[in-house]
Amino acid sequence: MVRTRLDTVVRLREREEEKAAQAVAKAESAVRVAADRRDEARARQMRDLRARQDVAHWETSELAHHRALVDEKKAEKELEQARRSAGQVRATYTSAHQRAEVVRRVSDARRLEAVREENRVEAKQLDEVASLLFIRKAG
Repeated sequence: MVRTRLDTVVRLREREEEKAAQAVAKAESAVRVAADRRDEARARQMRDLRARQDVAHWETSELAHHRALVDEKKAEKELEQARRSAGQVRATYTSAHQRAEVVRRVSDARRLEAVREENRVEAKQLDEVASLLFIRKAG
């Protein structure tokens, strides 16, 4: 394989791309965790703990219900924030991927040029050797 000066840049861009891909995976995981928390908070909020009890129990149940409502709203906000963050991370990954792809394509084009040049030089040398052998046999 023919090496080009851009190979180092390609490796750097690919590392950036890999880091960005890992960040996307982490952000997606955070979104899943936030969605699970929201679902749990919603389930807690939907439970009705009131029963035939005294007033103190009802008051405690009502306070727990209000707390569950607050927790659900908080979990919903966290989910939205995680989704926005994941969107930003995906945009960063897309940008890193595009930069890496551009450098890869340029590097491949340069590598192809170098291979063509090597083949041209080799063909020229073989033609010279063939000409010398022909002259030697004819002479």
